[in-house]
Amino acid sequence: MSILEGRVVVITGASSGIGEACALAFAAKGAKVVLAARRQERLAALASRIEAAGGDALAVVTDVTREDDVSALFAGTLRRFGAIDVLINNAGIAISTPVDEMTLATWRAVIDTNLTSAFLCSREAFRAMKARGRGRIVNVGSISARVPRDHSPAYAASKFGLDGLTRSLAIDGRPHRIAASIFHPGIVATEIAPGAITLDAEVAASPEDMADVIVHMCDIPDHLNFYEGMVMQIDLPFLGRG
Repeated sequence: MSILEGRVVVITGASSGIGEACALAFAAKGAKVVLAARRQERLAALASRIEAAGGDALAVVTDVTREDDVSALFAGTLRRFGAIDVLINNAGIAISTPVDEMTLATWRAVIDTNLTSAFLCSREAFRAMKARGRGRIVNVGSISARVPRDHSPAYAASKFGLDGLTRSLAIDGRPHRIAASIFHPGIVATEIAPGAITLDAEVAASPEDMADVIVHMCDIPDHLNFYEGMVMQIDLPFLGRG
């Protein structure tokens, strides 16, 4: 039996892509899933799909860049399930704009969605997890946290920042048995990167492939932390000298 059986998993950015795939994968392991995103119809449809398969799901329309929305998400989770065992910080956007053309509004939108949201959600998760003496947080980073793409100053900064936040959470969580980790996907066929959807299946990974890895990072004993993971295409020009 999976250690995730009966555990409560909060997933942000759950209405599509990796977040949606995570919701289905965690539910298949017997977890109770809390779906957070801004698109109500998609969340409701996903919750219905999970429940029709015998799972337990709670859909909460949430703008994770808003402090009040995040507080309401976690308060609602505790009212419904009484605990929070796992948090998957998956919400994110990607905007490709040269630095000299990027507006401050665009910069702030990317940083708030990709990084500040993870801080807000992790803060609420810590408050719930510390009282129970255990918990797990997985931040969905990017290969851009190691080697950025061109024309992506805000996205790269947000993912490098998320890596730093993860390290800090791992240290601060240690005395309370809260494990914080980060997963870096390479090219994935999701709405965040529309061009990847049209790529050949042997080039772009599927959201389901990524979700399986994230679930695996969480499906381990509480005293262990799968601190960092990365999945990338064999042909991706990431390693080596060119």
